[in-house]
Amino acid sequence: MMARMGTLVTLDFGTSYLKAALFDEAGAILALHRELLRPSTAPANDWELDPARLLQAVRTACDDLRTASPDGWRQATAISFATQTNSFVLLDAADRALTPIILWPDGRAADEPDLVAPFETLPGRHVTGVPALSAQFMLPKLAWLQRHEPVVWSQAARLCLLSDYVTLWLTGEHVTEAGAAGLTGLVDVREASWWAPACECARLSPDWLPRIVRAATDLGPLRPAVAVELALPETCRFVIGCLDQYAGAIGTGNVEPGGVSETTGTVLASVRYATRFDEHAEVGVFQGPGAAPTTFFQMCFGATSANLFEAFRNGLPDRQSFEMLDQLAAEVQPGCDGLIAVADETGRQVRFDGVPQSVGHKARAILEAVARALGEQVHRLCGEDCPPLIRSAGGAARSALWLQIKADMLGTAFAATTCPEPTSLGAAILAGSGIGWGTVAELAGRWVQLGVVHEPNPAARERYRQLAALPWQGS
Repeated sequence: MMARMGTLVTLDFGTSYLKAALFDEAGAILALHRELLRPSTAPANDWELDPARLLQAVRTACDDLRTASPDGWRQATAISFATQTNSFVLLDAADRALTPIILWPDGRAADEPDLVAPFETLPGRHVTGVPALSAQFMLPKLAWLQRHEPVVWSQAARLCLLSDYVTLWLTGEHVTEAGAAGLTGLVDVREASWWAPACECARLSPDWLPRIVRAATDLGPLRPAVAVELALPETCRFVIGCLDQYAGAIGTGNVEPGGVSETTGTVLASVRYATRFDEHAEVGVFQGPGAAPTTFFQMCFGATSANLFEAFRNGLPDRQSFEMLDQLAAEVQPGCDGLIAVADETGRQVRFDGVPQSVGHKARAILEAVARALGEQVHRLCGEDCPPLIRSAGGAARSALWLQIKADMLGTAFAATTCPEPTSLGAAILAGSGIGWGTVAELAGRWVQLGVVHEPNPAARERYRQLAALPWQGS
């Protein structure tokens, strides 16, 4: 029997800000609020967030949604989230924070490579779905705390990922989502359970770890005191969300086997929806559990993304608008008369190989460089079996030119969704599914609408093939 219809609240936990949204029963946004989190980045390698600041940001965001749509807020039926991972906090036996929330970009373990080394020797790729660990993962930072903060470590009783901490506050339950937990390298992703060898290597007691559940799991009503504090109905339920990249994939309608979506934002990420774990996945492919027991998300990350375009724009003397740069780039022919943009490993600096050209040439060269990087990701995920349509999210999805360049470069159609917040929409779909409004696929089918479909231009595609014969460009 379908649950009573109403509205859905979503919380998207970014690194720099929290985005909260209120959706109606047709998947349309009634209200949206962005709340700056202002993480501390001093000393230079640290990225920390005060746990109290995070909870206050949730309170402020919810209050803003209630003010913007009081009737919608009174009808809130469920709340869910999209989240980052490898951002964590240690709690004591009374659930008091012993550490700040140490965010995933934090670099405190980068100067001590021996902290990563023990985990690299674990034969875990075919268990955890994580192809390699770096100093930005949670595990080396836990080792750093053991080495440098032994008193804190001795007092620890619980480990929470960022969204786990909010879940604990809202529900009283120490629970984590399988996909977000999976990307830590601590989980057997096929079983959706903690992997003992990795936990033992990290010196993590099973008592410290949250219970793993899949996305769209209904944890029941909020704690009464929190419901009162947030002015939510006492019947409002909490539904487990998922990793933000997975939520974005769901919010673009990537919910069928073999489907592919991409996000060109702070990072470049491609996600493929699959019904099995791939034992022979290409290097650089991460694999994590989907909402249904037999489903998986396969994913690639890269630093060459929209941040490169933003850095280029910010370095211009007149800081032209993105729209103006888009127009200038559209006046340049595919291939930029031989000019090629090359990003450094951070994705923040770019050099141009070839004869110096106009601002429009440089802008288009960056758009093409990101499209080329995307093609390499999609090839790693799909091999020669590229889908007929790739769904796009992120700020770059607003650029028709960029979507067309991607279509021409990869030889497949591209389309963005009409919803401006697909990640939040994905979390809303999970919330609705968790309380019985329909399956994830059914709700995505009803709520996700695509904009203009950009088909490959044969002439442009041939030009790109002549310039750089890459395997994913086809024949």
